[in-house]
Amino acid sequence: MPRRGDPDDDWDDDEDDVFDVDDPDDDDTIPCPHCGRSIFDESERCPHCGRYLSLEDAPPRRRPWWWIIGFFAALYVVLRWAFWI
Repeated sequence: MPRRGDPDDDWDDDEDDVFDVDDPDDDDTIPCPHCGRSIFDESERCPHCGRYLSLEDAPPRRRPWWWIIGFFAALYVVLRWAFWI
């Protein structure tokens, strides 16, 4: 059976626990180093410009397809020259 609360308990009267958005002491934001807009301090990536804040947080970059083909073409030329009889 549900229990009824005490009518003297009014949970809405707790003024001390109210979160104040305009309090400058609780400012957990920093400016983005790329676009300058305000972002949270613990962010890995800026939600406004989409860039990562540090190189450690950024995913590794993929090599372009032409770089990979060029590497294997150069390797083929070197091996062909080395084993040319």
